[in-house]
Amino acid sequence: MLAKTEQNIVKSAYDFIESWLENERLQGKSEATLESYRRGLCRFSKYLAENGITNPTPADISEFRVYELATYSAQTVNLTLSAVRSFYRYLVAVGAMPYSIASDVKGAKRAKANQHKRSELSAGEVLDVLATCDDSVEGIRDRAIITLMAYCGLRAVEVQRANLDNLKINGRMTLWVQGKGRAEADEFVVIPRDQEIVLRRWLVERKKLGDDPALFVSLSKRNQGERLSTRAIRNLVKEHYHAAGVDDDTKTTHSLRHSAITSAIRHGATPMQVQAMARHASFDTTLNYVHEVNRLDSPAEDLIKY
Repeated sequence: MLAKTEQNIVKSAYDFIESWLENERLQGKSEATLESYRRGLCRFSKYLAENGITNPTPADISEFRVYELATYSAQTVNLTLSAVRSFYRYLVAVGAMPYSIASDVKGAKRAKANQHKRSELSAGEVLDVLATCDDSVEGIRDRAIITLMAYCGLRAVEVQRANLDNLKINGRMTLWVQGKGRAEADEFVVIPRDQEIVLRRWLVERKKLGDDPALFVSLSKRNQGERLSTRAIRNLVKEHYHAAGVDDDTKTTHSLRHSAITSAIRHGATPMQVQAMARHASFDTTLNYVHEVNRLDSPAEDLIKY
């Protein structure tokens, strides 16, 4: 992640991070803020590594912001971006970089309370998107990915982190998920019985594609058999959206998760069942979805009579 200077700076990335944090400490930052900075910069470094980015650009940082917003709140994302900006300012100050690539990257806008930034897909749109997946190996893989998002509420990063050994069959097929802010797969989703065949078809093809532990791998000649990046997952979902005629800018990859949650609510799932499926740390987050569904499906306005 670090560019060498004309003076041949040889500090490791770890040394730069530690000296930057110490500089922030001397400027009065609290230990809690420093720890948040450290976690945010670690996530940024991991994102660059997973996507093969060795010389990041402002566009890469903007993409990272979008990636983070799929998992974290705008407040958390803005704190992480503050850490990234601060770190690059420090690199410029010590001569490790000629200029900061993060200075002009805007923060994330905060959504209004109880209002989701992404629209859900209608039931017809979900089925139309799935119908664009053909019987090729790529189509079988993509259908499995979209199924996990639309029927189990997985986030793109959770799909990306999933390993073959996370998929279990013990009476019911389940996928253990490395969820939001988790270091390991310690929560699970249950695959609907009529969707198990979709995963089984992919497993047949997956066994032919190398020994990488990832559940979902690339099929391109350049990196066949390697774990898909989150960027690749977002791109393939967008391609299927486009093929299905779903071109609304408010309908993103994360909209599939939104659709799974709201569909479960509309079809009678209790808030506790929804919380377990969505793996919400806070019950209030689940209730926001319930409120949103009820507001649209059972508005008080429909009861007004004159």
